[in-house]
Amino acid sequence: MSKLIILGIDGMDWLSTQNMLSELKNIKALSETGLVTELDSIYPPDSIPSWISIFTGMDPSEHGVLESIDYFKKDARGFKVDLDTFKGKTFWDEASRIGKRVIVINPLLAYPPWKVNGIMASGPVFISGKVLTFPDHLKDNFPPPPLGGIVDFPTKKELETFAEKTMRETELIVQYAIKLMKKHEWDLVLISLLTLDTISHFFWRFQDPDDPTYPGSNRFEDVIKNFYRAIDNYIGMLLSESDEDTLILILSDHGHGRRPTLLFNLNQLLMEHGYLKSRIKGNRYLSPKFYLEKAKNLTLETLHRLDMEDISYKVAKILPWTRKMKKGDFITDYTSNIASASKFGGNNPFGGIDISKELCERNGLSYEKVRDEIINTLMSVTDKKGKKVFKWVKRREEIYNGPKLEVFPELLYEMEPEYGTSWSLYVPLITINPRHRKISGGHRQKGILAVGPLRGWKIVKENISPLNIKQTVINILTGGVRKEEMQRKSFLEKD
Repeated sequence: MSKLIILGIDGMDWLSTQNMLSELKNIKALSETGLVTELDSIYPPDSIPSWISIFTGMDPSEHGVLESIDYFKKDARGFKVDLDTFKGKTFWDEASRIGKRVIVINPLLAYPPWKVNGIMASGPVFISGKVLTFPDHLKDNFPPPPLGGIVDFPTKKELETFAEKTMRETELIVQYAIKLMKKHEWDLVLISLLTLDTISHFFWRFQDPDDPTYPGSNRFEDVIKNFYRAIDNYIGMLLSESDEDTLILILSDHGHGRRPTLLFNLNQLLMEHGYLKSRIKGNRYLSPKFYLEKAKNLTLETLHRLDMEDISYKVAKILPWTRKMKKGDFITDYTSNIASASKFGGNNPFGGIDISKELCERNGLSYEKVRDEIINTLMSVTDKKGKKVFKWVKRREEIYNGPKLEVFPELLYEMEPEYGTSWSLYVPLITINPRHRKISGGHRQKGILAVGPLRGWKIVKENISPLNIKQTVINILTGGVRKEEMQRKSFLEKD
């Protein structure tokens, strides 16, 4: 039976990897002895639903988790994912049940760790807290490094220190895993690194000359590339701990690229077409809400143009009503609109539209006809150059069909990558993204998958999917004898 090392890297991008492949000697070697290819993320390409899908083999309409994190929120203490959504359902749980020994380090949101056939160590994500282990006494003999994390949101002055600290903590995680691998028997090792995604969010514009906020040659232009180089080095360290019966699998939950520099004001469009109503009644020029909305947008745009986005970030953390300001809750009553921009997706190219079937019926409208009309309206939107804004708009049941499909808004879409969703009213349809300097990197669909060396295994390319990771892991660990026991299919089969 084969053993397996999995290195999960949040936000490792396919195109970035390809562009640096000549420098990434260990990944390049895997392309010669195995496979290095793109891995399309699930929809939406957000870390939380994507990793849960990878862990469990369930798509979001099956596990029901769509949450994403707002970097401008004061903190994430109100954020919670029900651990029962995936506890006991992951590939390492299945490996434990069939008697395989596991070492599981830092899986996203798998906190506190639970009983496995081996070792599990994790920390809280998006909030501060203690790193915990199973068994509990493990931390006495093997003190864990910082795990979980994603709590630091640096100002411009703190970027250098933040990059150094993040690099140091990333290496500590890999060293900790290797120490455990040397001291304990194992069949499956999972090491999850969340830091590349965070680094890409904050440093993208410093290495992208096509970004309108690129500052020119600067001291941060190699920060992201240095993380890719470091990850390649970690792969080499892990390969040195493997024998001829061991495969290594590198995968990411999604890719990373430039965050949208423009916003599409979706609620404004829906208001113009009569699907959404403002809270402002009568003459808008007599309403304080109208001027508050105008002041909000003007302030954010001004701070952006003056390179003072740290101020808007601090305000967003201090004032509890700023999230309502961002989402437009103070000017839009989402419960009284036939259609409105969903809060799912954030300021990203992907998102959705909530449609009230009840309000459609109350207004004598066909729910399905409203969906058709909105799809056609969005697909006809163009910019000043005549280029379409939306790549596609679909009914949610055209994407998924699981029992928890209703966690998605009724319509789903993806815009061209330069556009993100905004909820503002009384604005042009397309405006600048006033927070781009602060968080200039954003998620993309194409992550990476690398596996090898393929001794006695063959690739089934049509089965390469995040949803097939779990089945592939079990197939490897059992030598290919359990390939029909799960709903999903393995992308590795015995040669």
